[in-house]
Amino acid sequence: MIRNVSTLAPRFNVPMEVVERFRRWSQAPPRSFEDAEAGQRASPGCEELEHALEILASNPYAVSAELNAMRKYLEARMVDAAVLLASDTGTSEFSARVLSEYLSSEGVEVEVHRVRDLGLDFHRGLLNLIDAVAAAVSKYRSRGYRVWINLTGGFKLETAVLYLAACLSRMGVEKAYYIHETMKETVEVPAIPVRLEDAFLGAVRALGAEEIPLSEAQSKVGGMLDELLRRGIAERVGTSVRVRKWVLHLAGGLGAF
Repeated sequence: MIRNVSTLAPRFNVPMEVVERFRRWSQAPPRSFEDAEAGQRASPGCEELEHALEILASNPYAVSAELNAMRKYLEARMVDAAVLLASDTGTSEFSARVLSEYLSSEGVEVEVHRVRDLGLDFHRGLLNLIDAVAAAVSKYRSRGYRVWINLTGGFKLETAVLYLAACLSRMGVEKAYYIHETMKETVEVPAIPVRLEDAFLGAVRALGAEEIPLSEAQSKVGGMLDELLRRGIAERVGTSVRVRKWVLHLAGGLGAF
């Protein structure tokens, strides 16, 4: 979203130093000075956030792909609450805070969470993302909400795993949706219940959550170990083996064990 804001800013009499700041933020790598600066300015009342909010409000569905995916639900007044999950970067948090201010102005209850390590460390980020989604879904379902997940935006592989998490029957997500890249319209995808095959689930249970010596792993699961390693369900760590933590979390951390 910041890239769109930086492009449109000159049309809104935004001071040139702020336009330049938006431009630098849109190109900032994670953990850079510019990225940190964006995170520091992600508060209501900050000049940059107020200008970005003005630009977003002028044409929300063109400026934000995430809002564009939500358009028909927002216009039908179907969205009562939204949880915005930002990657662990200042620019992502800034964008989420701008979206939060806009949605709040439209009468939507909004929470923003910056997911630790998301976008910085693949495996830890995925684990924390699944945790954040599980917590949000549990909270809002306990309040009687129907939960849908917006898959537009974000990192493609992390988004794929997010959809997989949404399909876990114990999560209670009804649907996922996104803006189709070529059709340019919102596509709804059912949250089809999934689980690990019994053979894989049994092997994951046998290996457990801890790193164990290769010989011990082979004695526990036999020839299944090669299949687990080929599929990426487990990984070699020197002369030891462990189930990938985010896979273990998908399989058991949400109640399958």
